[in-house]
Amino acid sequence: MISLLTLDSDEGLLARLGYKQELKRHFTPLEIFGFAFSLIGIVPSFSSVGFFILGYQFVSVLIFSIPNGGAFAMVWGWTVCSIFIAAIALTVGDIASAVPTSGGLYYWTFMFLPEKWHGFLCWMVGYSNTISNVADLTSVNWGCAVQIMAAVSIGSDLAFEVTMAQTFGLYCALVLCHCLICTLNLSIMARLQTAVVIINVLLFCVIIIGLPVTTPEQFRNNAKFAFKDFTNVSGWPNGFAFILSFLTPLWGVGAFDDPIHMSEEAANASIAIPMAIICSIFSATIFGWAMNIMLVFCMGQDYQSIIDSPIGQPMAMILFNSFGKTGTLIVWSFVILTQFAMGTNQMMTASRQIFAFSRDGSLLLSQWVYYVNPQTRIPTVMNHPYFLLIIILSHQLVIRLSSSFLIPDSHHS
Repeated sequence: MISLLTLDSDEGLLARLGYKQELKRHFTPLEIFGFAFSLIGIVPSFSSVGFFILGYQFVSVLIFSIPNGGAFAMVWGWTVCSIFIAAIALTVGDIASAVPTSGGLYYWTFMFLPEKWHGFLCWMVGYSNTISNVADLTSVNWGCAVQIMAAVSIGSDLAFEVTMAQTFGLYCALVLCHCLICTLNLSIMARLQTAVVIINVLLFCVIIIGLPVTTPEQFRNNAKFAFKDFTNVSGWPNGFAFILSFLTPLWGVGAFDDPIHMSEEAANASIAIPMAIICSIFSATIFGWAMNIMLVFCMGQDYQSIIDSPIGQPMAMILFNSFGKTGTLIVWSFVILTQFAMGTNQMMTASRQIFAFSRDGSLLLSQWVYYVNPQTRIPTVMNHPYFLLIIILSHQLVIRLSSSFLIPDSHHS
């Protein structure tokens, strides 16, 4: 239960920061941790990231590490990058404890920079944050759409040929579903966070325990291969390829700052938000490291067959080689479920940041966008057709931009 004393303290701190309490504080400290952990979602993160490059559809963060150093990049790229991510998370958590507002980064920019610069840079950071949150949502939903299509492909024994039009239609449907879900009573969403955390942890345990038990001998690797094999098939120079493998942890656990935007709906926010950030990032980086190690021991040594698998999903291909059709479909159904929950949380994150940015009058059409439902006390900006259109169209922008740096020109490789 959330005490009245806690609510008074939260509202008082928010008032000192210049805002009145408009949203209802549904989330307990445990539930806001669940929100952060589920949004990072280690297993679904390994199984999804949506973009389209040079005619090929890539939907797993493994595509950043497998071609750019293989097993070595998966294990040590994650390790090196995670150290720096954790350091950033500690800093973000420290600031969040002092300034727990839904605005987050742009508000902090305004507070801490000299007056000469804070206006322009606050505007820049705010728009960058808005664009990145919407782009994150497109990536999560596109990844979920391709996960579903991968399940259909596996279920049909690879007879079903997925088209871009079908996947895009499913993506649009997922966006609409998340918009509708986020208009529901937020207390329901808060209570569900604990259940999603449990599902995520159980899914992780099933894969960590199940892979070494079920993987055929032909796909088992020894410790020398798992920790030392550096195979670069990306076309980039080895050093730069290894740096590109950092994109795996950056995408996999890079959403640790999202709980900040739920600050005005969390009880005891000055403690709950930094604890959620720090606990989720440390648990996720450790879980992710363990996941990488288990995968490199059980994925075989033919990287190209994993990247170019007919399933169209590297993680699904690894699971399929170990669990077989039925086992993979069972595990994959829970991957899809946790990915869908991740999309719901990302929708809430984006809507709260946009709510805060429009509340300050800085977002385009702020007077039109800024609205809090008086009955539910939920900001509904993301359910407006204006933002539905932005979310859907931004996916195409992400597709175009992603092709500019991830794959080198074959004429120069």
